[in-house]
Order: sequence, then structure tokens, then C-alpha cells
Amino acid sequence: MKTQKIIFFIWRMWLWFTVMFGLILFSPVGVVLVSFEKTYPLFHLFCKYWCRLVLLLNGFWYKLYKESDIDSKSAYIICPNHTSKFDIILLFATFPGTFVFLGKKNVSNIRFFEWFYNKTMVTFERGQNSSSVNAYRKADRLLKSGISIVVFPEGRVPEPEIRLGVFKLGAFKLAVNNQIPIIPLTFVDNKRKYPEDKLNVKLGLLRVIIHKPIQTLTKTAKDSLILKDKVFDIIYKTLIKYENN
Repeated sequence: MKTQKIIFFIWRMWLWFTVMFGLILFSPVGVVLVSFEKTYPLFHLFCKYWCRLVLLLNGFWYKLYKESDIDSKSAYIICPNHTSKFDIILLFATFPGTFVFLGKKNVSNIRFFEWFYNKTMVTFERGQNSSSVNAYRKADRLLKSGISIVVFPEGRVPEPEIRLGVFKLGAFKLAVNNQIPIIPLTFVDNKRKYPEDKLNVKLGLLRVIIHKPIQTLTKTAKDSLILKDKVFDIIYKTLIKYENN
């Protein structure tokens, strides 16, 4: 058991090393690019190619399935299932467009990384209404400029025995308020091949399904619950379909 924990720790450290090495190497330019919303797409482009390399360095590659064409210059609310630390890496590697994540503040005790994190995401403090309002205002502005917003509707990685956690309404309210299409996105293999909290790594192929956008034009706040259930159903059925394949 102790040996497994050591191997697990080394494996995780290797993942973070490959991620952080690129960011630190690129940081002199990256700091400038993330300081301005107009130059963020260039930083995002770097992340896309670096994350593809990170996948290979960790023994993985991906196969992308798209149910329809995605306009890389249009804004969407992207709703993936949350499975492991590979979700963000795989999303950068596969999604054809510029996006930012919606997430909570204070994820790092290192001031530089927290600053960098806040610059590259729409962040908020839980339990503070003013922080949430500011986050939604920033999200609105980014959506209007053609940058998509990624929201994990589960909020966190669910327990291993849970296939798909309960969805929260925030992503769907944001989509309706801005009349922006929602894209469900399914990570098929991440939980099984690179689980969040145990050494059960299975190298190889990671499949990603980008589902057909769901339109929100003419939808109202009352439709948020219906949209939430629809996206949940799409991802849940996809996970079952690919579970044994």
C-alpha cells in the first residue's frame, strides 16, 4: 500500500511538472497576454498545443467526436462532465475555440499562480453575492466578445461510484440570460483511466464527444431547469453507451 502511494504521488507530480514547466517557460510572454482580454486568445492557443504535448508526455492521446460543426468564433456555454484533473487539459487540447473557465477563487497559496488563475478565469468567492455578480458581469462581457465560458455543472468531481453528479442551475441561467447556445461535452474515459484520487492509471486513448449545440433563443429563466435536465440526459446516456467500449 505504501509503495502504491509513493508511485501515485510521483505520477501526480509528473503531471503537474509537465503542465507547470510550459507555463513557467512561457510566463514572460504569458503574463502580458493574459493581462489584456484582446490578447487572451493567443495565450489560449499556446495552452491548446502545450496540453496536447502534456497528454503525450503522460502516455495519453485523444479521439474527438463532433456531432456537428462548431463555429470557433462564436461564444457558447460549454458544459462538460467533471471526472479528473485531465478534464481541463483535454478540453484545451480538443475544443475548437477560445474559452475561459468559471471557478472559485483562492485555489492556490502562491500569489503569482493565484493572480495568473484569476486572470485566465472568471472567478468568484462562494457565499459572497457581490463577487458572484461581478463574475457574471465579466462572463457576460466575454460572451459578447465571442469567448466561450466553461462551467462544470456538477461543481466538483463526484465520488468514484457516481457516474454523473447532480447538476447546478448556474450554467443554464447564464446561457438563457445571454441567449447563448449550450454545448454538452462528454469525457468518456478520464475517470476510468486517470481517476482523481487513486492509482488506477490505464494509459492510452481518451475519447471526447462534443455534442450538438442546444439553442437558447426565445428561452426564458423558466426554461433553465428543462435545459439542465436535457444536458444531464445527453451526457448520462453517452457515458452508458461508451461504458463498456
